[in-house]
Amino acid sequence: MTYSRTMTRSKPQRSCSVCRVKSDKSDLIRVVRSPEGRAVVDIMKKLPGRGAYICPDSECIMNARKSGKLAHALGAVIDDDFWRQLEEAAGNSGTNAGLKVRSVLGLSRKSGLLIIGSDNIERERRKMLVLMACDCSEAVREFARKHECMLLDMNTAQLSEVIGTRGGVQIVGLPLNSGFAKKLISLKNERGIAI
Repeated sequence: MTYSRTMTRSKPQRSCSVCRVKSDKSDLIRVVRSPEGRAVVDIMKKLPGRGAYICPDSECIMNARKSGKLAHALGAVIDDDFWRQLEEAAGNSGTNAGLKVRSVLGLSRKSGLLIIGSDNIERERRKMLVLMACDCSEAVREFARKHECMLLDMNTAQLSEVIGTRGGVQIVGLPLNSGFAKKLISLKNERGIAI
């Protein structure tokens, strides 16, 4: 009996300096501190200097502007021209729903609102938004049909990674009246497809 191993390279991951959600480096916008001490958007992601990453999402950019987290991460002066460039880069990056979903799931996990697994969802007495991995079992799909549900555009391994757990998480839930659930529903309505 012979065994063959397939080597898969994992994509480099970085954390957004604002929301702290980990994403593929290629999905984030890199910003650097120039030698003059000013913040610069690094479109090609090759400029030298102290760098930071931010989600190409208007909410993250707005929070970065209000909180000063990006200025702190870079140790740089940030002017209005930088914010315009950052907004433009976010618009040009083709922000996808998947990145926003990852961000919402990561934040909901950190806040303690995310319920993991069908048994835990079943125990909840609140109305739930149930999110399924695209490769979940038929039993999980059947369970999810009892609730308001969405099929995610990520498999069990990706879902587990996003929420920071080991093993293959097939299903998670959020209270339907939570801001996180409302955000996910609005993303689904924007796209009109599974997220």
